[in-house]
Amino acid sequence: MKPQSITIGLCASLCLFGGLSSQLLAQEIDLQLTQVASIIALDIKHAGDGSNRIFLAQQAGEVRVLKNGVVDEQPFLNITERVLIGSERGLLSIEFAPDFANSGVFYAWYTNRDGNMVLSRFQSDGQVADPNSEQILLDVFQPQSNHNGGRLQFGPNGMLWLGIGDGGGAGDPENFAQNNRTLLGKLIRIDVSGQTVGYTIPADNPFVSDPLVNSEIFATGLRNPWRISFDRQSNDLFIADVGQNRFEEINVVLAGDSGGQNFGWNIREGNSCFAGSCSSDGLTDPVFVYGHDSNGGCSVTGGQVYRGPDYPQLQGLYIYSDFCSGTLWGLQQVAGQWQNQVLLESGMSPLTFGEDERGSMYMATPEGIFLISDGEAILPSVLPFDGSISGTWIAPGLNDQGFFVTVGDDVNGAFVFIAWFTFDADGNDLWLVGNASISEADSTVSLQMQRLSGPVFGEQDASAVRDVVGTLILSTIDCDGLQAEFDFGALGSNTLALSRLTNIQGRDCGAAAVR
Repeated sequence: MKPQSITIGLCASLCLFGGLSSQLLAQEIDLQLTQVASIIALDIKHAGDGSNRIFLAQQAGEVRVLKNGVVDEQPFLNITERVLIGSERGLLSIEFAPDFANSGVFYAWYTNRDGNMVLSRFQSDGQVADPNSEQILLDVFQPQSNHNGGRLQFGPNGMLWLGIGDGGGAGDPENFAQNNRTLLGKLIRIDVSGQTVGYTIPADNPFVSDPLVNSEIFATGLRNPWRISFDRQSNDLFIADVGQNRFEEINVVLAGDSGGQNFGWNIREGNSCFAGSCSSDGLTDPVFVYGHDSNGGCSVTGGQVYRGPDYPQLQGLYIYSDFCSGTLWGLQQVAGQWQNQVLLESGMSPLTFGEDERGSMYMATPEGIFLISDGEAILPSVLPFDGSISGTWIAPGLNDQGFFVTVGDDVNGAFVFIAWFTFDADGNDLWLVGNASISEADSTVSLQMQRLSGPVFGEQDASAVRDVVGTLILSTIDCDGLQAEFDFGALGSNTLALSRLTNIQGRDCGAAAVR
């Protein structure tokens, strides 16, 4: 769908809570939301593979791919027959292995048909996941239909983190959040690196030597962490924990922290005793709390720290919201104090937040997916295939290899032709060629590539042998960037970012398109 700019009002106003310093950042932020898709999602992730794809996890059990403003018709993953939905159940999160570009491995957190929460590993070819590759790593008993928590995140050193809810029911009736023999109401950390089956416990997990505590646990005392996210610059972990009836809270685990925190639920809600009197001994305070009576809020929706390149005024702000009020805030530590400011009254019900590879930030609501910007949105440029693409292209790090791209017209209309000089696994010269028809607005094209072999140089009557090796998907990024996603079976598969080496004379990428 074509992106729509939705103006919802917006010069930033300041909001103080709990006696915080009034010396907030003196900056004007014109927060705007631009709709980029009409799909509903509960998690927004990227694969870190250079493909610029955004993966959208849907409650019913599908993962869809958003790229260049278009949602693929074919799901990346479909496990709807395994997922139980309703209330807070469903496919709640996905996360891609740090080496996804090579391994095709990713993870999912969902409610199975028995009503339990499952953490599973899946395999893909980079383009489509194989549902039959599922390996169940955790099967967590879930007594109620709510408080499933759940966002998967790879953090520093490649460990996999997950926030899990307390099992549901008002007030945590079974006291699961304070019971260290269960994973309910906990922040867990496990090591899945290099594993083909199961997982291991990081040697520096805080309770690894305590036989009375599940060794996966990194921190305790959570009610329903919706959601968790790492600041990609500082590696601090932000945890938005949904409250019961009075308070919502944001907790932070600083980078390098050894863990073992007890965030207090169900002894406290926010900074206040949950029922009657209580002791705060051994409890870790949230960095920020807001009440239900202050702004109509009822359920915090955790966000991300903005680290994108386009909006400097947003740099370092933890942008989050509330499902009921729709208010978007920016939270940041300044001179040792956490300061909060209202960025936008959206009028919507935020479901989740996420970011793409370059750090652009998105919000999901029942209305769809929105790009967050300061002022008018800077949308990714979509450059059509025209004569300006013609020339030679290289992939950084692939020495003595290159792509020759020609865009032109023949009797059948516009076409693109690619010749790729590379090497096979044995180091032998390898020429791959392909061509495809294109239309005027195409910015992505799929080509069937063929391997050329023979004839001997100088034998003019002989023809080259052409063997189809697989598919290459070529996409324009900008005037000086292309992306090549290929799957050549036994020859390999990958995604390459291509940089321009030469341009055919007279074809100016900045000028009007020519063929």
